[in-house]
Amino acid sequence: MGPKKGGIVLNSLFEVPPLFRELLRERGVEGEEMMRKFLYPQLSDLPQPDAMKNLAQAVCLVIQYMTSGKQIVIWGDYDVDGTTGTALLVNFFNEFGVEVVWHIPNRMTEGYGLNMAWFLERKETVLANDFLLITVDCGISNALQIEKIKRLGATVIVTDHHHLPSDGMPNCLILNPSQPSCGFHKEQLAGVGVAFYLAAGIRAEYAKLEDPVKLTGKVNLKNYLAFVALGTIADVVDLTTTNRILVRAGLEALCETPFPGLKELLASCDIGSGDITSEDIGYLIGPKINAAGRLGESDLVVNILTEKNRKRARSLILKLTELNEQRRRISADNLEIALNVISNSLVEQNKCVIAKGELHQGVAGIVASRLVEIYGVPSMVFAQKNLPNGSIVYVGSARSIEGLDIFAMIGICSKWIERFGGHEMAAGLSVSHENMTGFEAAFAAIARESWQARTHLRKRRFDVECSVEKLMTEENMSFLKLLEPFGPGNLQPVFYDKSARIVDARTVGKSSEHLHLTIRGKYSNLKGIGFSLGKRVDDVQKDPERSILYVPTINRFRGNVSWQVRVIDV
Repeated sequence: MGPKKGGIVLNSLFEVPPLFRELLRERGVEGEEMMRKFLYPQLSDLPQPDAMKNLAQAVCLVIQYMTSGKQIVIWGDYDVDGTTGTALLVNFFNEFGVEVVWHIPNRMTEGYGLNMAWFLERKETVLANDFLLITVDCGISNALQIEKIKRLGATVIVTDHHHLPSDGMPNCLILNPSQPSCGFHKEQLAGVGVAFYLAAGIRAEYAKLEDPVKLTGKVNLKNYLAFVALGTIADVVDLTTTNRILVRAGLEALCETPFPGLKELLASCDIGSGDITSEDIGYLIGPKINAAGRLGESDLVVNILTEKNRKRARSLILKLTELNEQRRRISADNLEIALNVISNSLVEQNKCVIAKGELHQGVAGIVASRLVEIYGVPSMVFAQKNLPNGSIVYVGSARSIEGLDIFAMIGICSKWIERFGGHEMAAGLSVSHENMTGFEAAFAAIARESWQARTHLRKRRFDVECSVEKLMTEENMSFLKLLEPFGPGNLQPVFYDKSARIVDARTVGKSSEHLHLTIRGKYSNLKGIGFSLGKRVDDVQKDPERSILYVPTINRFRGNVSWQVRVIDV
């Protein structure tokens, strides 16, 4: 059984099977109107761009620079959210015939946010005396740098979604849903989502200057939702309300993307036919894009996503594929190093993990995420950085668990920190060598306190009991697609089969760490993969009728697409 394109179309929402009604009820979706909006989200239900604080003024300013031929500079963050948002705006301006200067900072040498040295070095050679600077997914914590850049002749628009800094906002136009007075305050847009709304506002206003029919044919905003889907899912933000509408439409746009570089990127991930899922982005496309930024070559991603020639794009993607393989090796090595320095007793005592040492700064976030999976507590990984003046600073990435706001926890320890930024589930920070001991003690204290005060969430083992044989039918899989996209706020449903019939079990992977299963289905056997479950193979072979926790997923291999089962536990 292979996935068919598109979800099922219901004549009436009363046709939803009881199994899926139960899943919808768990998500707070009841009643015909709520079900319609959830199962068939419409772009017409999106909030209007002018609900975003400062958007109208920002649009007028951008159009002024576009029509006068003055220089526009775009500065994006180096993660998937920042690079896709930057590519979105670069492609958007190019469609209007406006060439822009853009830059993605090197994670290792320039760090996060605006870097004054870059502007000073290019003042005489690249930058005009009067230019418009637009930030993407960064800038909100760069008040000091923005003041200095303005003295070089810049007018600045910050587009960002990160928490507002406590020590003062930049003195410029700010598009950020985190502002309490913003009409998007509850929407949790990603950085690329904010960039998209800026583009939507520009297009709407620009339509008043030209023939709207001609303009509609020139710039199709739906094409740009492909970038929104990539950045939003990769940034692990809430996928309800506005984000659900944007990403659902973006997944459809990805399948039909006109952007040559994006087409080649999908092909390199063996995604060439059928629907694209949130899991494809989370496990295949997103990590591949992120590899460039993690290893200091984020400009490669924007070059790919803005490349108009497919042959040149393929050449660039070969380099990206090499970086992704390198990233995998470094991540595995660094995880092993981190595990060797972690004390299990301290983790149990402090309800957090802090690992530091000669680790690779670019993969700190990946390692922190793996530590969260292993220990189930907020985790930080710090790479030691030796500065030219002989001092030492620790540059870290933090990841959290549901119910614990890592950004707020770090903020309480701010007196020990050089700089930090982020949101509830992820953050980045720098701590000097002299302050590290104090920071570790302070964070451990707040982690223990937060853990005790935490609203204990129901331990989510599974959503619905349903056998593999019963669930894995063409009709049910079509219904399941209507629940996409999955992520925070709409987690992928986990099913429980109390007596799955396992026909074959063996280990796969370089170290035999994964479990490959063949499971009896209704009409044919189904493949199953249990990541990091290889150690259970002997038990399964001895007793092949097993209870399993599983999720249906799409398997892509050499152009063939089929349904399989991802086994979470057995």
